[in-house]
Amino acid sequence: MPGELDPKVYRTILEDLPTGVYVVDLDRRIQFWNAWAERISGHLRHEVIGRLCSDEPLMRCDAENHVLCGSACPLQQTMQDGHMREAHVFLRHKEGHRVPVRVRSIPVRDAEGSIIGAAENFDESRPWPEPRWRRGGKPAHGVLDPLTGVLDSPSTEAYLRESFHAFEEARIPFGVLAIAIDDLDGVWARRGRQAEEKVLRMVAATLSKNLSGAEVVGRWRENRFLAIVDKCPAEALARIGAALRSVVGAAALLWWGDRLSVTISVGGAEAVENDTVESLLARCERALEDCIERGGDGMRIA
Repeated sequence: MPGELDPKVYRTILEDLPTGVYVVDLDRRIQFWNAWAERISGHLRHEVIGRLCSDEPLMRCDAENHVLCGSACPLQQTMQDGHMREAHVFLRHKEGHRVPVRVRSIPVRDAEGSIIGAAENFDESRPWPEPRWRRGGKPAHGVLDPLTGVLDSPSTEAYLRESFHAFEEARIPFGVLAIAIDDLDGVWARRGRQAEEKVLRMVAATLSKNLSGAEVVGRWRENRFLAIVDKCPAEALARIGAALRSVVGAAALLWWGDRLSVTISVGGAEAVENDTVESLLARCERALEDCIERGGDGMRIA
Protein backbone atom coordinates (compact mmCIF):
# COMPACT_ATOMS: atom_id res chain seq x y z
CA MET A 1 0.00 0.00 0.00
CA PRO A 2 1.45 3.40 -1.00
CA GLY A 3 2.67 5.39 1.97
CA GLU A 4 2.57 2.43 4.38
CA LEU A 5 5.32 2.67 6.96
CA ASP A 6 7.91 -0.05 7.39
CA PRO A 7 7.37 -1.79 10.79
CA LYS A 8 10.94 -0.82 11.65
CA VAL A 9 9.80 2.80 11.67
CA TYR A 10 7.38 2.09 14.52
CA ARG A 11 10.19 0.51 16.53
CA THR A 12 12.33 3.58 15.91
CA ILE A 13 9.50 5.82 17.13
CA LEU A 14 9.15 3.79 20.33
CA GLU A 15 12.91 3.87 20.76
CA ASP A 16 13.05 7.65 20.54
CA LEU A 17 10.00 8.52 22.67
CA PRO A 18 10.97 10.65 25.71
CA THR A 19 9.29 8.19 28.09
CA GLY A 20 10.32 4.80 29.37
CA VAL A 21 8.71 2.03 27.30
CA TYR A 22 9.00 -1.73 27.63
CA VAL A 23 7.08 -4.73 26.32
CA VAL A 24 6.61 -8.16 27.93
CA ASP A 25 5.21 -11.45 26.66
CA LEU A 26 2.57 -13.51 28.46
CA ASP A 27 5.24 -14.89 30.80
CA ARG A 28 6.12 -11.27 31.68
CA ARG A 29 9.53 -11.70 30.08
CA ILE A 30 10.89 -8.41 28.74
CA GLN A 31 11.10 -8.25 24.93
CA PHE A 32 11.71 -4.53 24.36
CA TRP A 33 13.32 -1.78 26.48
CA ASN A 34 13.85 1.67 25.03
CA ALA A 35 16.53 4.30 25.60
CA TRP A 36 14.42 6.38 28.01
CA ALA A 37 13.77 3.29 30.12
CA GLU A 38 17.54 2.92 30.35
CA ARG A 39 17.86 6.55 31.38
CA ILE A 40 15.24 6.42 34.15
CA SER A 41 16.18 3.02 35.58
CA GLY A 42 19.91 2.85 34.90
CA HIS A 43 19.42 -0.67 33.51
CA LEU A 44 20.72 -1.11 29.96
CA ARG A 45 18.62 -3.14 27.53
CA HIS A 46 21.09 -6.00 27.26
CA GLU A 47 20.82 -6.37 31.05
CA VAL A 48 17.03 -6.76 31.04
CA ILE A 49 15.93 -8.23 27.69
CA GLY A 50 14.80 -11.80 28.31
CA ARG A 51 14.43 -11.29 32.07
CA LEU A 52 11.19 -11.36 34.02
CA CYS A 53 9.89 -7.94 35.00
CA SER A 54 9.51 -9.36 38.53
CA ASP A 55 13.23 -10.16 38.88
CA GLU A 56 14.74 -8.42 41.90
CA PRO A 57 16.72 -5.71 40.05
CA LEU A 58 13.50 -4.58 38.31
CA MET A 59 11.08 -5.26 41.13
CA ARG A 60 8.55 -2.53 41.81
CA CYS A 61 6.71 -1.69 45.00
CA ASP A 62 4.00 0.65 46.24
CA ALA A 63 4.33 3.52 48.72
CA GLU A 64 4.29 1.04 51.64
CA ASN A 65 7.06 -1.00 49.93
CA HIS A 66 4.75 -3.90 49.18
CA VAL A 67 6.15 -5.75 46.17
CA LEU A 68 3.85 -5.54 43.15
CA CYS A 69 3.93 -9.05 41.74
CA GLY A 70 1.28 -11.59 40.79
CA SER A 71 -2.27 -10.31 41.19
CA ALA A 72 -1.03 -6.88 42.35
CA CYS A 73 1.01 -6.28 39.20
CA PRO A 74 -0.61 -3.75 36.79
CA LEU A 75 0.91 -5.56 33.81
CA GLN A 76 -0.47 -8.91 34.95
CA GLN A 77 -3.91 -7.42 35.54
CA THR A 78 -3.89 -5.77 32.10
CA MET A 79 -2.99 -9.05 30.40
CA GLN A 80 -5.82 -10.79 32.25
CA ASP A 81 -8.68 -8.40 31.44
CA GLY A 82 -7.37 -6.23 28.59
CA HIS A 83 -7.95 -2.95 30.45
CA MET A 84 -5.46 -0.11 30.57
CA ARG A 85 -4.14 0.76 34.02
CA GLU A 86 -2.27 3.62 35.62
CA ALA A 87 -0.45 3.61 38.95
CA HIS A 88 2.19 5.43 40.98
CA VAL A 89 4.89 2.96 42.04
CA PHE A 90 8.58 2.82 42.92
CA LEU A 91 11.26 1.10 40.87
CA ARG A 92 14.76 0.26 41.97
CA HIS A 93 17.43 2.13 40.04
CA LYS A 94 20.53 0.19 39.03
CA GLU A 95 22.47 2.27 41.58
CA GLY A 96 20.12 1.01 44.29
CA HIS A 97 17.94 4.02 45.13
CA ARG A 98 14.16 4.03 44.83
CA VAL A 99 12.66 6.12 42.02
CA PRO A 100 8.98 7.18 42.14
CA VAL A 101 7.38 6.62 38.72
CA ARG A 102 3.95 6.83 37.12
CA VAL A 103 3.24 3.75 35.00
CA ARG A 104 0.58 3.10 32.37
CA SER A 105 0.02 -0.42 31.02
CA ILE A 106 -1.88 -1.51 27.89
CA PRO A 107 -2.47 -4.96 26.38
CA VAL A 108 -0.60 -6.07 23.26
CA ARG A 109 -2.81 -8.02 20.82
CA ASP A 110 -2.16 -10.08 17.69
CA ALA A 111 -4.02 -9.72 14.37
CA GLU A 112 -6.93 -11.81 15.72
CA GLY A 113 -7.29 -9.64 18.82
CA SER A 114 -5.86 -12.14 21.29
CA ILE A 115 -3.70 -10.73 24.08
CA ILE A 116 -0.09 -11.81 23.57
CA GLY A 117 1.59 -9.53 26.12
CA ALA A 118 1.54 -6.03 27.51
CA ALA A 119 3.36 -2.74 27.09
CA GLU A 120 4.07 -0.19 29.76
CA ASN A 121 5.41 3.31 29.72
CA PHE A 122 6.78 5.04 32.81
CA ASP A 123 8.06 8.46 33.81
CA GLU A 124 9.62 9.83 36.94
CA SER A 125 6.81 11.06 39.12
CA ARG A 126 7.19 13.96 41.51
CA PRO A 127 3.78 14.71 43.03
CA TRP A 128 5.28 17.77 44.68
CA PRO A 129 7.12 20.66 42.97
CA GLU A 130 10.80 20.16 42.27
CA PRO A 131 12.80 21.53 45.24
CA ARG A 132 13.78 25.17 45.04
CA TRP A 133 17.42 24.22 45.57
CA ARG A 134 17.48 22.29 42.30
CA ARG A 135 16.14 23.04 38.84
CA GLY A 136 16.87 20.95 35.78
CA GLY A 137 19.44 18.86 37.62
CA LYS A 138 21.42 21.92 38.75
CA PRO A 139 21.36 23.84 42.03
CA ALA A 140 19.40 27.10 41.95
CA HIS A 141 22.22 28.45 44.09
CA GLY A 142 24.74 26.78 46.29
CA VAL A 143 27.10 23.94 45.48
CA LEU A 144 26.40 20.24 45.05
CA ASP A 145 28.47 17.70 46.94
CA PRO A 146 30.55 15.97 44.23
CA LEU A 147 30.12 12.49 45.72
CA THR A 148 26.42 12.39 46.62
CA GLY A 149 24.87 14.91 44.23
CA VAL A 150 22.93 16.75 46.95
CA LEU A 151 23.86 20.13 48.41
CA ASP A 152 27.22 20.29 50.14
CA SER A 153 27.47 21.15 53.82
CA PRO A 154 28.13 24.93 53.51
CA SER A 155 25.21 25.35 51.10
CA THR A 156 22.93 23.31 53.35
CA GLU A 157 23.86 25.49 56.32
CA ALA A 158 23.16 28.62 54.26
CA TYR A 159 19.66 27.36 53.44
CA LEU A 160 19.11 26.47 57.08
CA ARG A 161 19.96 29.99 58.17
CA GLU A 162 17.74 31.40 55.43
CA SER A 163 14.79 29.30 56.67
CA PHE A 164 15.51 30.34 60.25
CA HIS A 165 15.55 34.01 59.24
CA ALA A 166 12.10 33.57 57.60
CA PHE A 167 10.89 31.94 60.82
CA GLU A 168 12.17 34.83 62.95
CA GLU A 169 10.82 37.55 60.65
CA ALA A 170 7.46 36.08 59.57
CA ARG A 171 6.99 33.01 61.80
CA ILE A 172 7.01 30.73 58.74
CA PRO A 173 7.28 27.30 60.42
CA PHE A 174 9.87 24.75 59.43
CA GLY A 175 11.55 21.67 60.80
CA VAL A 176 14.83 19.84 60.41
CA LEU A 177 15.63 16.14 60.07
CA ALA A 178 19.15 14.90 60.82
CA ILE A 179 19.68 11.58 59.03
CA ALA A 180 22.54 9.14 59.66
CA ILE A 181 23.38 5.98 57.71
CA ASP A 182 23.66 3.17 60.24
CA ASP A 183 26.97 1.28 60.38
CA LEU A 184 28.53 2.99 57.38
CA ASP A 185 31.95 2.28 58.89
CA GLY A 186 31.02 -1.40 58.85
CA VAL A 187 30.26 -1.18 55.13
CA TRP A 188 33.72 0.27 54.58
CA ALA A 189 35.37 -2.39 56.77
CA ARG A 190 33.57 -5.33 55.11
CA ARG A 191 33.23 -4.10 51.53
CA GLY A 192 35.76 -1.32 51.01
CA ARG A 193 35.73 2.36 50.16
CA GLN A 194 33.97 1.99 46.80
CA ALA A 195 31.04 0.19 48.40
CA GLU A 196 30.81 2.89 51.08
CA GLU A 197 30.68 5.61 48.41
CA LYS A 198 28.03 3.69 46.45
CA VAL A 199 25.90 3.47 49.59
CA LEU A 200 26.25 7.21 50.21
CA ARG A 201 25.12 7.96 46.65
CA MET A 202 22.25 5.49 46.90
CA VAL A 203 20.91 7.00 50.12
CA ALA A 204 21.37 10.57 48.87
CA ALA A 205 19.48 9.82 45.65
CA THR A 206 16.69 8.08 47.54
CA LEU A 207 16.30 11.05 49.88
CA SER A 208 16.36 13.67 47.14
CA LYS A 209 13.77 11.83 45.01
CA ASN A 210 11.42 10.83 47.81
CA LEU A 211 11.54 13.61 50.40
CA SER A 212 7.98 14.87 49.95
CA GLY A 213 7.47 18.37 51.26
CA ALA A 214 11.14 19.11 51.83
CA GLU A 215 12.73 22.08 50.16
CA VAL A 216 16.32 21.14 50.86
CA VAL A 217 18.35 18.01 51.42
CA GLY A 218 22.10 18.21 51.79
CA ARG A 219 25.13 16.39 53.07
CA TRP A 220 25.90 17.43 56.63
CA ARG A 221 28.66 15.21 57.94
CA GLU A 222 30.62 12.22 56.65
CA ASN A 223 27.71 9.77 56.97
CA ARG A 224 24.90 12.23 57.66
CA PHE A 225 22.38 14.31 55.75
CA LEU A 226 20.17 17.21 56.75
CA ALA A 227 16.67 17.83 55.42
CA ILE A 228 15.07 21.25 55.89
CA VAL A 229 11.29 20.96 55.71
CA ASP A 230 9.12 24.02 55.16
CA LYS A 231 5.76 24.59 56.89
CA CYS A 232 6.06 21.37 58.79
CA PRO A 233 4.88 20.79 62.40
CA ALA A 234 6.37 18.04 64.55
CA GLU A 235 3.71 15.43 63.67
CA ALA A 236 4.37 15.95 59.95
CA LEU A 237 8.11 15.62 60.57
CA ALA A 238 7.45 12.26 62.18
CA ARG A 239 5.47 11.05 59.15
CA ILE A 240 8.18 12.18 56.75
CA GLY A 241 10.92 10.61 58.86
CA ALA A 242 9.05 7.29 58.99
CA ALA A 243 8.53 7.35 55.22
CA LEU A 244 12.21 8.01 54.63
CA ARG A 245 13.26 5.14 56.88
CA SER A 246 10.95 2.84 54.95
CA VAL A 247 12.02 3.86 51.46
CA VAL A 248 15.76 3.84 52.27
CA GLY A 249 15.34 0.43 53.88
CA ALA A 250 13.86 -0.84 50.60
CA ALA A 251 16.74 0.52 48.52
CA ALA A 252 19.50 -1.92 47.64
CA LEU A 253 22.40 -2.24 45.26
CA LEU A 254 24.07 -5.33 43.88
CA TRP A 255 27.68 -5.58 44.97
CA TRP A 256 29.74 -8.49 43.65
CA GLY A 257 26.69 -10.71 43.54
CA ASP A 258 25.40 -9.69 46.97
CA ARG A 259 22.47 -7.44 47.83
CA LEU A 260 23.78 -4.48 49.80
CA SER A 261 21.26 -2.46 51.80
CA VAL A 262 21.37 -0.17 54.83
CA THR A 263 19.10 1.45 57.38
CA ILE A 264 19.02 5.02 58.64
CA SER A 265 18.44 6.73 61.95
CA VAL A 266 16.49 9.99 62.00
CA GLY A 267 16.35 12.77 64.58
CA GLY A 268 14.10 15.75 64.06
CA ALA A 269 13.00 19.01 65.63
CA GLU A 270 10.63 21.85 64.78
CA ALA A 271 11.81 25.45 65.13
CA VAL A 272 10.20 27.10 68.17
CA GLU A 273 10.20 30.55 69.74
CA ASN A 274 13.55 31.63 71.22
CA ASP A 275 15.37 29.00 69.16
CA THR A 276 18.67 29.67 67.47
CA VAL A 277 20.12 27.71 64.57
CA GLU A 278 22.52 26.14 67.04
CA SER A 279 19.85 25.16 69.58
CA LEU A 280 17.64 23.69 66.85
CA LEU A 281 20.51 21.62 65.48
CA ALA A 282 21.48 20.54 68.99
CA ARG A 283 17.98 19.12 69.61
CA CYS A 284 18.11 17.28 66.28
CA GLU A 285 21.54 15.87 67.06
CA ARG A 286 20.46 14.70 70.53
CA ALA A 287 17.42 12.98 69.07
CA LEU A 288 19.57 11.36 66.41
CA GLU A 289 22.22 10.22 68.90
CA ASP A 290 19.48 8.70 71.04
CA CYS A 291 18.35 6.61 68.07
CA ILE A 292 21.90 5.52 67.31
CA GLU A 293 22.55 4.55 70.95
CA ARG A 294 19.43 2.38 70.84
CA GLY A 295 20.91 0.39 67.96
CA GLY A 296 19.96 2.51 64.96
CA ASP A 297 17.17 2.04 62.43
CA GLY A 298 14.94 4.33 64.46
CA MET A 299 13.48 7.80 64.64
CA ARG A 300 12.90 10.39 67.34
CA ILE A 301 11.39 13.85 67.08
CA ALA A 302 12.55 16.16 69.87
